[in-house]
Amino acid sequence: MDSLFRSLTRIAVGATLLSAASAARTMDAPTGVLTLREALSAAARNNPELAAAALGVRAGDGRLQQAGLLPNPTLSAAGENLGVAAGDSGAEPTQATLRVAQLVELGGKRAERQRLAALERDGSQWDYEVRRATVLAETAQRFVAVLSLQERRSLADDLVRLAEQSSHAVDAQVRAGAGAPFESGRARVALGQAQLSAAQREQDLAAARAALAASWAADRATFERVSGDLTDIGPPPAIDLDAVSRNPDVARWTTELDARSAALRLERSRAVPDVTVSAGPRVFTDSGQVAAVVELGLPLPLFDRNQGNVAAASAALAVAAEQQRAATTAVRTALARSIESMRATYARAVALRDDLIPAAHATFTDAQQAYRRGALRYLEVLDAQRNWFELRDAYLAALADYHAARIEMQRLLGDDLEAAAAGGTG
Repeated sequence: MDSLFRSLTRIAVGATLLSAASAARTMDAPTGVLTLREALSAAARNNPELAAAALGVRAGDGRLQQAGLLPNPTLSAAGENLGVAAGDSGAEPTQATLRVAQLVELGGKRAERQRLAALERDGSQWDYEVRRATVLAETAQRFVAVLSLQERRSLADDLVRLAEQSSHAVDAQVRAGAGAPFESGRARVALGQAQLSAAQREQDLAAARAALAASWAADRATFERVSGDLTDIGPPPAIDLDAVSRNPDVARWTTELDARSAALRLERSRAVPDVTVSAGPRVFTDSGQVAAVVELGLPLPLFDRNQGNVAAASAALAVAAEQQRAATTAVRTALARSIESMRATYARAVALRDDLIPAAHATFTDAQQAYRRGALRYLEVLDAQRNWFELRDAYLAALADYHAARIEMQRLLGDDLEAAAAGGTG
């Protein structure tokens, strides 16, 4: 399973690096009508945070390569009794020695170093998976925000058109003597409020579009609109909180604990002293004779047995175990919170859709008819109209909150949002 994970992650990382390099030359910004699948794909290809995380994996490959290298040999040359004239009685002859020294690591240091570097590289791959899950979830959240604001802006535009129609109708009744003149002023105020609300929705939508485009590092939104179905909701499924083990924030700690254990073994291996072996020829210049010189150097572990680093590595392993528990608890708590949020927003959306909005619409229709008969003042009609549109706007907000909670739940469960979008209609 771990080898499969590493292979799949390397493929994803390689694709991210290639797409990032391509994006540096030309931004592959989506145009036209944008689906969730296309938005997630654009973020996966061009998001700079993902590109940086992918480069972190590439750096881990380099550290793994370095960890397996042998220490370089040392070449040294020495001359003795230089400047002594040949034939001087009692003088030591001039000598020239050439040595090659090699550090021989004992205690399995090289193997432990490689094991640690491999696990740290795997940790970088998990960092990439965590970053990818976060980026895709943020992109999906921004997509839902744009989709919701598109609908809410359309609703605000409908309110403006209805307010215009109401204002014209009231003006006509006032001219015909069937209404009080101040009601025309109320109708114009209601129209102005509707226009201000529509302008605010337009500003909110522009900001949300820019935030979505920033997911793939675009400085502006080049797409026309987003496409999706906010009304596609259902009761939250039954979730086993133990399913959070698939979440990269949790799953990564298995690798982290293995890495801390490998670091501890490496520090223990460093308590074993290394041997330095050197050998080379020694030339006696007066006689031309050559002798072999061999030396063996071995540190005596009398004081420094790396005990401090071993203690620190042991403590780091214990810290990692507690951090794993904390991460698991945090994700389980967040998952429970997102599920409860889904339940609450689903109940609110259903109540608005099935009960409150139909009742408010019926009340508004009755108020309009009563006003035409002269049985109601226009103020009551405005109240009914405002209540109907506020409930419709609240319904759209509840739908957006529901989908935001569902996206968060999927992230916490470790679901691949891009794969899920590719397999669906979005």
